[in-house]
Amino acid sequence: MRLRTWLAWSLVASVPLWLAAQQIEKLTYVLKHRDVRSVAARVAEELGPQGQVWVDGARNQLTVQDEPGRLSQVRHLLSELDAPARRFAIAAQLDVLPRTDGRGLFKPAPEFVDMTAWAQSAKPTATYECVLDITEGKGGACALGKGYRLEARAQGYDPSRRRLALESLALLKLREPSDAGVPVLQGAAVLPVGAPTVLLVNPTAETPPLRLRATPNLLPEVQPPEAR
Repeated sequence: MRLRTWLAWSLVASVPLWLAAQQIEKLTYVLKHRDVRSVAARVAEELGPQGQVWVDGARNQLTVQDEPGRLSQVRHLLSELDAPARRFAIAAQLDVLPRTDGRGLFKPAPEFVDMTAWAQSAKPTATYECVLDITEGKGGACALGKGYRLEARAQGYDPSRRRLALESLALLKLREPSDAGVPVLQGAAVLPVGAPTVLLVNPTAETPPLRLRATPNLLPEVQPPEAR
């Protein structure tokens, strides 16, 4: 019994020594402009094998434990992420593609035609365009012709990797211009800023093959005019 107790106390006493040997430190950061839950996963990408992250949603606070060098990088990243909400213009282009012969858009044809490559390069029968003005933490929508609507909600922008995380992205098919629409494409997405992302939609009985190009662009900050 005494041996077990001595081993237990030895283990407890060795933890601070091990942390000191590994030079593990802690950083606590309270976010002012962003929800802490929206940055925790991104911060975790920068940590080493010994790194850990704790989220305090009530205080909107993040606590990170890691080597000093990595904590310095995390601190810089948090200062970039925790910025006032930024605005983006998402340029969307929806191409309506001709229907295939029923084999399915992504199924290989007997002639070994790459259907994905076909969908990316096929000449559309109709094209619709719109620009969605969206702000971090908020949502927006824009019409693509009379039959489709694009909806999105921005989660946050990663300036170090220049990518915009969308909490939700949905392309809706409208039976009537005033109805809520039926989703033909729905989910979360991470889009590179300044570059197009191509999304393909498999055809259904009601919807032909669709090709959606979405290109987010960071809008410059506009300073309010000085009062005179």
